[in-house]
Amino acid sequence: MPVSVTLPGPWAHRSLTAGGTRFHVALAGPDPMPGEGPMPPLVLLLHGFPECWWAWSEVMPSLAEAGHRVAALDLRGFGGSDRPPSGYSLMTLADDVQGVIRSLGHESALVVGAGLGGQVAWLLAARDPGTVRAIVPVGAPHPVAVRSLRGRRLSGASLQYLAFKTPVLPERSLSTTAGMERLLRSWAAPGTREAAARPAPYYAALLARPGAARSAMATMRNSLLSRRELSTLEHPVRVPVLSVQGQLDPVQPAQAYARDTHHVAGRLQQVTVHGVGHFPHREAPERLLEAVLPFLEEMS
Repeated sequence: MPVSVTLPGPWAHRSLTAGGTRFHVALAGPDPMPGEGPMPPLVLLLHGFPECWWAWSEVMPSLAEAGHRVAALDLRGFGGSDRPPSGYSLMTLADDVQGVIRSLGHESALVVGAGLGGQVAWLLAARDPGTVRAIVPVGAPHPVAVRSLRGRRLSGASLQYLAFKTPVLPERSLSTTAGMERLLRSWAAPGTREAAARPAPYYAALLARPGAARSAMATMRNSLLSRRELSTLEHPVRVPVLSVQGQLDPVQPAQAYARDTHHVAGRLQQVTVHGVGHFPHREAPERLLEAVLPFLEEMS
């Protein structure tokens, strides 16, 4: 059976084009017509690997009820967005996000990004501070901080992350519910593995479509930072940052979060969500919202 990207809920689905690429977004919250009042600031949600917009399905309704205009984007290669044969560098993903913000009628956004989406948020904040009002990386230390720890002792989950660079096998595994569930459970905390693995059948079905797993894996295989990306990321971030860490995250080392201070020249808040792993937005969405909502309200 074909899998539907546009799952029903308290949101609307929309396709838009940015830079010649088609993207899928799920929209929720106020969207006033011209002349009805000012447009509320956009809260743009960026998923991580191996997720899609659905990663935020338990967070979006509360953000919308709080009065935020919310857009959950499928990054290129994921969900309902295009799967071009190339263009999966962090810089290109940042270009995409910048274009999507403008296609949605905004000059800037509050960007909340999990994992890969958090890395994109860091790059945007360093390169295009006028595009982002503030960023909330979730399970995503500064990319240069992560790079500086390469070569040290890695956890099993981190080694698994590196193993994605091997050809063919990861695509086959993540296109099955069993393989996807193994991954999601291994990156979660022991007490929240069921919640993290719940979307496994949906994510696996999306990746089982022709070319989908290859496109998604391209983001992993392009994870080494280019000279241009490194040069950009060396610029200190001056927009406000709320960095959210899962206490038991087996993927990102705690030492990397400690190094975020070296890359932020403006306001930096660091929050630890206790009892969760790499997916706080799925493992404990209520506790994530407790940390994020006051920050977003202040930045709006």
